[in-house]
Amino acid sequence: MKRIAVLTSVRNGDRFIGRWIEHYGALFGRENLYVAFDGMEQTLPASQGGAPDWGVNVLNFKHVAYSRQKGDRMRAARASEIAGDLFRVYDMVIGTDIDEFLVLDPNVPEGMAAYLSSRPVKTSLSALGVDVARHTALEGPLDWGAPFLGQRQFGMLSDRYTKACILMQPARWGSGFHRVKGQGFTIDPNLFLFHFGSVDTSEITGRMEDKERIAAGWSAHQKRRGSVSEEITSATALEGDSRFATARASLSRARSLIAWNKPRPLMQDRVVKIPSRFHGIV
Repeated sequence: MKRIAVLTSVRNGDRFIGRWIEHYGALFGRENLYVAFDGMEQTLPASQGGAPDWGVNVLNFKHVAYSRQKGDRMRAARASEIAGDLFRVYDMVIGTDIDEFLVLDPNVPEGMAAYLSSRPVKTSLSALGVDVARHTALEGPLDWGAPFLGQRQFGMLSDRYTKACILMQPARWGSGFHRVKGQGFTIDPNLFLFHFGSVDTSEITGRMEDKERIAAGWSAHQKRRGSVSEEITSATALEGDSRFATARASLSRARSLIAWNKPRPLMQDRVVKIPSRFHGIV
């Protein structure tokens, strides 16, 4: 069994951080989780159940008010440096944003750690990205105290979230863990990366009104998040199991020279109904 660390970089992420710790802690052990805060004043929220702390490793870095693109590049470079240090102890490092959750298909009998330990990949591994959002015609407001999957039953298959988030050796991540510089990518047939940045319409509204994010140039990004719910609501959803394999094949087809190591964008049949076996996992 390989030693696996999980890393995230976060600023003002209290809405997701407890769920992130619980999810990855259950898979790999909280002692193997590393939370890199962008800001010396950033701290973990109060832990649940009366425990003195969350039991994870916390790193704080000085916050610099970069533009969105420059900030993304800086955080990716820093995450790559941290991962390089972690490889002195670990065999594998997973990097995700705070609202992203790596999930192994429940049809696979192995646990996540055992499954990843068996993958014959040299540098990096990607999971199929699913951008989860509210179907406003069929689903109500989100209960943040309950699992997301089940409350939200639809998602958009996304090249943006089919990320090279799993490193098997030191490498340089591109912005947002979207790619590994100088390397190709492999999409695993049984791994999914569920993105929940659009899971709650009120959360999107709050982020769109955040003055710090507006000043840094995040407005267009937040508008794209809002459009996910609109597309999910208006589209005719395919059953996920009928689309997953063909989506992986489409994402892996020839890309342009300037994006050869990133998945090919999906242009149609993107909205799927998430199979019920995933309900309650996150």
